Amino acid sequence: MVKIQHMKNTLEKRIILFSFIILFLTILASAGMDIVGFRRDYVNALFLRSQSLGTSMKGSIEKVLNLGLDIRDITGISEKCRELVVGNPDIAYCVITDLDGNILFLSNPAFDNFQFNVVIRSFTTNPRQQINLVGQNPAYYDTVTLVKAPDGRSTAQIHIGFKETIISEKVRGMILRSVFILVIFLLVAFSLVVVFVKKSIIQPVSALLQGVKKISEGAVGVRIQEVPVYEFNELAKNINIMSEYLNNRDEEIRNNYQELERTHNELHSSYLKLEHLSQELERSEELYKSLMEDASDAIVVVGDDEIVKMINKMAEEFFGYNARELVGLPLTKMLLLLNIENIPKIHKIFKDASKGMHIAEEMQLVKKGGTLVVARLHANSIKSGTENLVQAIFRDVTKEREILINLEKSAADLVRLNKMKDSFLGLASHELKTPLTVIMGYAELISTDMADRVDNTVLEMVGNISSAASRLDNIIKDMVDVSMIDEKRLQLKMDDVQINRLVEASVKELSFFFSMRKQELVLHLDESIPTIRGDVLRLMQLLSNVLGNAIKFTPDGGQITVATSAKYLLRSKQPVSDGQQMQPVVNIGKEHHLYVEISISDTGIGIDREDQLRIFDKFYEAGNIEEHSSGKVAFKAKGAGLGLSIAKGIVDMHGGEIWVESSGYNPNSDSGSTFHILLPLNPLIGDSTIDYMNLLH
Repeated sequence: MVKIQHMKNTLEKRIILFSFIILFLTILASAGMDIVGFRRDYVNALFLRSQSLGTSMKGSIEKVLNLGLDIRDITGISEKCRELVVGNPDIAYCVITDLDGNILFLSNPAFDNFQFNVVIRSFTTNPRQQINLVGQNPAYYDTVTLVKAPDGRSTAQIHIGFKETIISEKVRGMILRSVFILVIFLLVAFSLVVVFVKKSIIQPVSALLQGVKKISEGAVGVRIQEVPVYEFNELAKNINIMSEYLNNRDEEIRNNYQELERTHNELHSSYLKLEHLSQELERSEELYKSLMEDASDAIVVVGDDEIVKMINKMAEEFFGYNARELVGLPLTKMLLLLNIENIPKIHKIFKDASKGMHIAEEMQLVKKGGTLVVARLHANSIKSGTENLVQAIFRDVTKEREILINLEKSAADLVRLNKMKDSFLGLASHELKTPLTVIMGYAELISTDMADRVDNTVLEMVGNISSAASRLDNIIKDMVDVSMIDEKRLQLKMDDVQINRLVEASVKELSFFFSMRKQELVLHLDESIPTIRGDVLRLMQLLSNVLGNAIKFTPDGGQITVATSAKYLLRSKQPVSDGQQMQPVVNIGKEHHLYVEISISDTGIGIDREDQLRIFDKFYEAGNIEEHSSGKVAFKAKGAGLGLSIAKGIVDMHGGEIWVESSGYNPNSDSGSTFHILLPLNPLIGDSTIDYMNLLH
């Protein structure tokens, strides 16, 4: 009885708790939707009212402007703004500003220093009427209406706003009312549910539980009385019928007990047979799972008699034939149906696979419907009981084959284009140099020896020609340098080089450009660094190119820092055999060597991550090509894309390394970039087998 009472209490508690949760969530959801809808409608109403008031004020002002007056000369606008705010309690202010945000008229002097151009969030994109969230503590929803002059130009802005807290106060009142109604309705509904549960569910269940407990204890003659609920009453009738049937069965069981003992031995022998069949069934299930669960590829199982035993769903999709069309066919007939080329070879593959060999072969077949497919076949032998089966896995490699062919073709095209580009670079630089020398010579002759016989306008034009030719000459020189670096024809004149003095000379050469751009130059030169071996002119060209890049991409007033220091690097020497095209992967021998590092940092706009990997490529310019400029050091000017490529070539020929570090491109911050140049103390000229790695700090 205690157990029945416990079950009753548990069921009763669960039903009541479930009912309470459902009622609470339903009412809470309804109230929440009402509150959200009320808030949205109230906000929209305030937006519409602000826009309407702004439009009305705009109409009044534009009528006066049409008379030819300037808006600053109109009187009474501030009084009209105050009347508008007084007549609309929800409106906090009415302010009229010019297009730069300077306040012309306002309803309340408290908003004299309010910043209307600091927008937290914008709610519309209409350029004539905008709604923005402005200000902090408190924030205001600001409706902006543009005032047009008689010629159609915007001349002022009307700001009408209301506090964000007005909406919160309205919503808070709505929430309190909703909570009160929620509590009252929940108590009433929950009380009705509790009464209903107790009378219509718990009491009938208790009666049924008591009757069933007695029957389970052996009193099969017990009858359950009628209960008031129809469904439970029908259940009670069925339990009574079951009780009577159990009573009859109990008698029959007692009579047949002896017969069951006689059949026990027969059941035991049947159990042994069933166990054997169960083992066979497990093997069959393993085979089925290996075919169906790993169905990412088309699988075909062929028996010893070369008859198709089974195919999976992926094979049906792959071949275009369903299982009924293929299962039971001889292997040769299936191969003919799929129009596979060289059927004797495929037939032999299945025979070799049945002998335990694992075969992989690529073939072409035709799906149902005529689609040509390239498939890769993997065949191997599997055992099912005493029978050897061949499992053939077909994988669609059509797209892979097409992709591979396209990649090979693209790679060949890229190699050809790269050779054409290098050939064009050398040819263009060589062919342009001679006529350009003639142009520059004649321009200089006219500007000097013939200046007194030529009109001043012509002299100015000749000067422009000379300037343009000089710039083109510099580009051609860069192209020649790049061509010579690529062809490894650039000869270095090695001398002892004081890096600090070289840096000072390079900075002095560019001092005019630092002054023109009002940029601050900071030098941190380590006087303890040793002298290195290098080509002075080429190293000057290297520093000039990198410093020029820093000047161009640093805003006016920015800072550029050049620092020198000594570092140790791990250098790995690799042998090269005669005729070897690529250096080996394995490093043979490692030694520590002293290197000089030159770092050039700026507070410029930075470099994108992807651009950092390609910035030293020929003709590559980071950013948009539309920003190309002919200025040598103009802000964000683009050049021919050869300066950093030449810098890398010079560093490589000195046996060093150059790379750039930057947090990314951001034109609105001073994230900047840092170029690192490493030069060995005594480079091995022309030795491309030196591998620089792992900077030791």
